[in-house]
Amino acid sequence: MSGTEDPFARARALWEDRHASLAIERDRWRWACFTALGLAALSILLAVWAAVSSRYVPHIVAVDELGQPQPVLAPKTITDWPDETVRHVLASFVRDWRAVSIDAAVLRGRLERIRYFLETNSAAQTKIATWEGNRATNPFRVAEFRTVDVEVMSVNHVGGRSWIVEWVETYRDRGSGKLQQQLRYQGTFTTGQRHIRDERILLFNPMGMVIEDFDVRRVE
Repeated sequence: MSGTEDPFARARALWEDRHASLAIERDRWRWACFTALGLAALSILLAVWAAVSSRYVPHIVAVDELGQPQPVLAPKTITDWPDETVRHVLASFVRDWRAVSIDAAVLRGRLERIRYFLETNSAAQTKIATWEGNRATNPFRVAEFRTVDVEVMSVNHVGGRSWIVEWVETYRDRGSGKLQQQLRYQGTFTTGQRHIRDERILLFNPMGMVIEDFDVRRVE
């Protein structure tokens, strides 16, 4: 085949001329597909990060007699709550925490409600966990023998974020309902604020008020 063109070389040149463009287009589409997948993955990661990082900030919004929002200036973020609001939250917390009913569903509901006002890993949460784990104070154990009614007598501001709550606990026999004893208690509670991300917690604790710590003593 001397002096003539190699037929294999001519065939290869012909193939490349006809099909090389298809290979180039294939590579282009492949890179375009990888790029699109990368952008989609990045978008998903950013969406997850935004969802985790988002937080609910409570605001006071003016409404009319029919409950319709009214145009006002920029909403005010709640950082300091009215005294009446703090008193209501603390009184409800004490009643849910210390009262004992013979109805197990009622007890579970009360324990669930107080958790909406406890910060994770706080001193208050640790004390509540210890209280629940103690057979002498666990409400489900106590309910086997007696009930406890709680009457909050006063809630007073001490200063800063500290409040003093005084209440009376009335103990009655589970079977007969006979009065056993009445004990008076006083507790010092330290309040705080957290940013709420959970919509369920937001429903029960819209202002983000939490109890960071407390100390309780019996009053003679």
